[in-house]
Amino acid sequence: MKSVEDYRTIAENCMRKADAAKDERHGPLWATMAKSWLRLAEHRERIDSGLEMSPIDLDEASHKGRKYN
Repeated sequence: MKSVEDYRTIAENCMRKADAAKDERHGPLWATMAKSWLRLAEHRERIDSGLEMSPIDLDEASHKGRKYN
C-alpha cells in the first residue's frame, strides 16, 4: 500500500488535471477521482493510527474461531 502522502499527491495531481481540463466533461471526472484518492488517504490514516483495521486484518479476524474440515 502507498502512504497517506502518496495518496494526497495523487489527489493533487487529479485536481490539477481537473483545473486544466479543456473538455467540460473531464474536469468533474478528475475532481471525483481526486475526492476518491483523498478518501483513501483518510482511510489509510485511520488504519495507521489504529482506529480502523486494514482489509488484511479484517480477513484474518473473520477466519478466527472457524472450524475447517
